[in-house]
Amino acid sequence: MNFDLLTGFVRDIRSARRVANEFERLNRMNTQELARLGLDRTQISSYAFNKHFNQL
Repeated sequence: MNFDLLTGFVRDIRSARRVANEFERLNRMNTQELARLGLDRTQISSYAFNKHFNQL
């Protein structure tokens, strides 16, 4: 049981790092680049989180 808890914790840390990287990548894009992805600037954080935690 403890091993499962530890692996879940490590998995969540990895996912959090991926979210941060995705957020930075998207935040560097201009409005037109985001629009091509179907996003606007207000959706960046939720998109990044859902992509890596909810596996869009």
